[in-house]
Amino acid sequence: MKLEAVSRAFRRKVGTPPAADSLISGRPCGPKRSPMTTRTGKHSARIVAAKAEPSPITALRDMLATAFAADICAVTPEVCEMLRAQIHTEAIPARRELLRNALVALARQSGDLALAIIGEMRTRFDAKLAPGESSLARTLALDDLSLLDDTALRLDLALNQCASRLREQTSAEVFQLSARVCEMLGVESLADENNPILPRVFACSLLEAIGKLGFDGEGKLTAFNAYGPVLLHIAPDLYSHANSLLAEMGVLPGFKARYGSPLKRESAALPPRSAPTATDERALAAILERLLNGGHAPGRAAAAQATGVL
Repeated sequence: MKLEAVSRAFRRKVGTPPAADSLISGRPCGPKRSPMTTRTGKHSARIVAAKAEPSPITALRDMLATAFAADICAVTPEVCEMLRAQIHTEAIPARRELLRNALVALARQSGDLALAIIGEMRTRFDAKLAPGESSLARTLALDDLSLLDDTALRLDLALNQCASRLREQTSAEVFQLSARVCEMLGVESLADENNPILPRVFACSLLEAIGKLGFDGEGKLTAFNAYGPVLLHIAPDLYSHANSLLAEMGVLPGFKARYGSPLKRESAALPPRSAPTATDERALAAILERLLNGGHAPGRAAAAQATGVL
């Protein structure tokens, strides 16, 4: 019942799906939309709802999942505009058909895409934290070598490039949020394969959610690449809200070392030197006198007196 209510809310937000001809021609098919920068990042209500969760880690998971889905839903009109522009300039008929199918599917099913993203995010977040190896913890189902055909390889490459760009764009925020997650889990650090908040998790969730809209491999790749530029706008703000949520819940990053500072090696302690004895001082004086006399050895009595031997 709750899922159906959320679905209806998303559909009310995106409106009635327009006709395919209207989408391709670019004719107005709804009210004029505000710029993307004013329609993403509005997560105050989601933060309030997440703070009601008894577990901070669950609150973080649900906030990231719902906020990411809402932002994707909000930027989908801009993605459709980019696809429409590419259709008008594409000369290859097969490629133009792929762009057209992606445009129609995304414009009509943005609410379904958002719901699929929420499910994918929650599943992958939980699988990353689950003990032991899990097939769900893998960031991409294409890891099976038997599936690695040409399209799968290009999907994997697109995913890796997207995740790399997002991580570069959000490195400081990711580092801080990872430290907060470590604090909640009671560990000093998290390996990438066990970190549930890395940009790759978001990229994988979007890619798999797109696949649930009925795309084949080529269509899935086309739709995913269309979201690449807008993800660079979404991700930093999303991580900033996540850090703010945990800060309000009293989860502070327990940094174990300063970020970017070189490790300092402690030198081994030297044993204390013993104080020189009187005999040592007389022997040194005899050596000094011999050097001053041009290297001639002193007499037997003088040497005996210098060394303390009678």
